[in-house]
Amino acid sequence: MSPDWPCVMLRHRGEQARYEVRPTVFLDRDGVLNENRDAHIRRVSDVVLIPGVVHAVRRLGEHRDVVIVTNQAVIGRGLAQKEDIVAIHRSVVELFEAQGARIVGSVICPHTVASECPCRKPLPGMLLAASQSWGCRLENSWMVGDAVTDVQAGTAAGCRTMLVRTGRGAAHEENTLRVQPDCVVVPSLPFGLERLLADRGQDG
Repeated sequence: MSPDWPCVMLRHRGEQARYEVRPTVFLDRDGVLNENRDAHIRRVSDVVLIPGVVHAVRRLGEHRDVVIVTNQAVIGRGLAQKEDIVAIHRSVVELFEAQGARIVGSVICPHTVASECPCRKPLPGMLLAASQSWGCRLENSWMVGDAVTDVQAGTAAGCRTMLVRTGRGAAHEENTLRVQPDCVVVPSLPFGLERLLADRGQDG
């Protein structure tokens, strides 16, 4: 992570002492859990959850470690204060936790492309940081996103990858499959749930 302006790592209330090392499902936020906005998510009222995602995350958390990894360059561009974006993110997580979803933590990268921060997707730094700080497993884990950069980050970290067609996913599908032909493409996170849980008998 950039030593001059570190990324934000948030450990959530859903984190509990674990007696087994479980695979992880890394989730992008905007476009996967909540709807994207052209002007970015700058206030809590901008957050609109995608139908079915709360149930999906709750089910995932029963068998997997769930970690949110999100680029938020709106901070680095000076369009919003870091404290405000972190507060908004916490409110998103609280929406899930209030309905029984267990989320281990979140990593937020505030940097722009020009900063060349190693944690900004498509680089895998956020996933690696979660692994190092919280013991989140990378082997047999998944990265789920709505952009080719999400898929590239997951691949670089050694994870399997899934692209959802919500958010920017539909527009990124062709390029994503050209870059990563093995990427699983689904209409939305709820539609990908059973695939993400399919091997829980072997490694979860």
